[in-house]
Amino acid sequence: MKAKWLLWLLPILLSELSFAAQTEHQQQLPCDKVKNRPCIALVLGGGGARGGAHLGVIRQLEQQSIPIDLIVGTSIGAFIGGLYATGHSPDEIQHILNHLEWSTGFRDKVHRDEMPVRRKQQQDDYPIRLGLGLDSSGIKIPKGVLLGQAMAELILEAYGPVLNHSHFDQLPIPFRAVAADLTNRETVVMSQGSLLQAVQASMSIPGVVRPMEMNGRVLVDGGVANNLPVSIAKELGADRVIAVAIDAPLLNKDQLDSAFAVTDQLTNFLVRQVVDQQIALLGTQDLLLVPDVAQIGTLDFELLPQSIEAGKVSALQQSKALASFAYPEHYSQWLAAHRAQQEQSIEVDSIELDNQSLLSDQVLLQRLALKENKIYDSKKLKEGLRQVYGVDTLERASLQLEKSEQGKDTLLKVRAVEKSWGPGYLNFRFVMEDDFRNNRYYQLAGSYTYTNITDLGAELHNELALGTDKFISSELYWPVFSPATFISAQVQRENTILSLEDTQGLSLGDLSNRETALTAKAGWNLSDHARLSSGWTNRDGYFRIPGAGVEDLGLTRLGYDREGPLLDFVWDRMDNPVFASRGFRVSANWQWLDDTAFGRTYRSRSHSIEVQAARSFFERHILRTRWRFEDYTPGDPEVAVEQFSLGGLLNLSGYPKNYLFGSEVKFGSLVYLYKMSENRFSVFNSPFYLGMSLEKGQVKGNMIQLDSLANETDWIWASSLFAGWDSPFGPVYMGYGRAEDDINGTAYRYYLSLGQNF
Repeated sequence: MKAKWLLWLLPILLSELSFAAQTEHQQQLPCDKVKNRPCIALVLGGGGARGGAHLGVIRQLEQQSIPIDLIVGTSIGAFIGGLYATGHSPDEIQHILNHLEWSTGFRDKVHRDEMPVRRKQQQDDYPIRLGLGLDSSGIKIPKGVLLGQAMAELILEAYGPVLNHSHFDQLPIPFRAVAADLTNRETVVMSQGSLLQAVQASMSIPGVVRPMEMNGRVLVDGGVANNLPVSIAKELGADRVIAVAIDAPLLNKDQLDSAFAVTDQLTNFLVRQVVDQQIALLGTQDLLLVPDVAQIGTLDFELLPQSIEAGKVSALQQSKALASFAYPEHYSQWLAAHRAQQEQSIEVDSIELDNQSLLSDQVLLQRLALKENKIYDSKKLKEGLRQVYGVDTLERASLQLEKSEQGKDTLLKVRAVEKSWGPGYLNFRFVMEDDFRNNRYYQLAGSYTYTNITDLGAELHNELALGTDKFISSELYWPVFSPATFISAQVQRENTILSLEDTQGLSLGDLSNRETALTAKAGWNLSDHARLSSGWTNRDGYFRIPGAGVEDLGLTRLGYDREGPLLDFVWDRMDNPVFASRGFRVSANWQWLDDTAFGRTYRSRSHSIEVQAARSFFERHILRTRWRFEDYTPGDPEVAVEQFSLGGLLNLSGYPKNYLFGSEVKFGSLVYLYKMSENRFSVFNSPFYLGMSLEKGQVKGNMIQLDSLANETDWIWASSLFAGWDSPFGPVYMGYGRAEDDINGTAYRYYLSLGQNF
């Protein structure tokens, strides 16, 4: 009776196959090549990190001399099955799994050291990057939390430089990857073309990873349609099937404690329903293996060794049943034919760019930095892709390798696709700082950048900030001749507040500065890490003196006008602007301005130099140092309108923010950080730190000349203890700072800070 129902059920299930699978019967099936014994198919199901069990099963199959003639895989089953199908041994696959940095596959964010200097600064200033686009039609968002760029690079690293195949039957073991068509939930069986893209399509979790568009279809993780594709193996002519099921277990009553858990359970129901239907297709000649991996989560890739062992144990427990699949007399011949020598590099004879972006071919090929008639390994190919992706306006940068029609030359095809929610992007910043005394600071800011106005990457960058400090600015950035040379023009209006305290620690009110600045520059992007620019600036503004200063200065407002040339240089190799674990950064600014105030004009000069360096030790230990040198020399001491400041957490800890200010600042610090934890398998990598600092600073020349304030200071030692979190919304600090005793007595502060870069 059961057999009769299976006969009715089989056509229904098979009707869901894609066009690719439906046309298999029109050509020779992979199992048609197997002679003198049954064709054995290995079916590997999806299940994320539980997929290590597939490798454990494969190891046991080899130990029992079981030849595999066909592999069909879904999701992680396609990933591991594809590696085995291309001729990798179990030892090679285990080496790959052990050395892959799996967490990187869940983050598409452009790495900071791969960005041009301009992009680094924009990201540092506006760390809340929600992936929002804005144009006349309204707000636009991406099609997935992840775009799949990092996943593609992870697969490339695992597989190496693999050529496209006219058919996956040409692999050492015929192979099929199973995905689902998002438009109709049909099962899609991928059997030709790019093996890497086929595997990625099979692993693209809908709503999390952007769907893959292949051959006119919108493809997502095969688990949506068929997480254990037994029916595909049967359709392809398999006589016997070994199926390995690792789908997520159903949650119990106690685990259904949130809306997310309920949604997860519903997803599990849908997947399990199809899996049960596929299991029902297995006959007495087939074998189902269900490794005990229920305690391993989908993203628990650090538990891969346990899942591999669980797979081997499961196969060992069924060793007697597996013995009927063994063919020792044929196995050595099969192994010799199916174990392929893995190519670690490939010679690229020509490069073809499929440019679907707003940038010119020149820009993208220059960043790709790969040359024809050169040999490259997967690492170099990946680096080239990362450099292209580093422009930060691309949705995807991908590659394919294929032979010419004559079969002699290797063609590298690179495809660059503009972000579908661009070319205008919104980013944000929220800053809050409190020392639980007189000083509280907050700011909400946003930027709108309209990119790629020209094919060299011209853009209009606008900023608006509200809060304690306010500003509005607009900058036009325009590359000339090439992305390396540029001109820019910026207009900015800002209002900054400096909270003052007297020598008794009492508030003196706020010293406010309003300024309008017009700046024009010409510059040279020396590399992604260095930029040199020069220009001319005009700054018109005034200081509003608080009540306590009116008596000292005899005026309530000090107006000024400043103009003249300037020179900027930055060299930045830091991997993080705040919690850096490696890198070096130098920024310098020189200005020679004519300052006009009190009806007089004098030439002044100023310079500002900051040096930062960081290095990690034993993975979790980090040392960071920072040095600041700032100096302003006015032509007339009474016409002094430039000021620098110290004070605040990690800026002479123990003092209020910007408490000490003057025309000359010297500061140095050494910071130790210990990385406590991080969300490795998450869209956002948000590590938590404990740290301490030792600092020394000096301020000279109080330009505003308020008698109520401390003016010149000797060198001051300071230190701090703090906890820090590199959150998706910017750095978060909670800390305690203490400095040498000053005229107020003991200088100490507790700090709470969000979004403030130190």
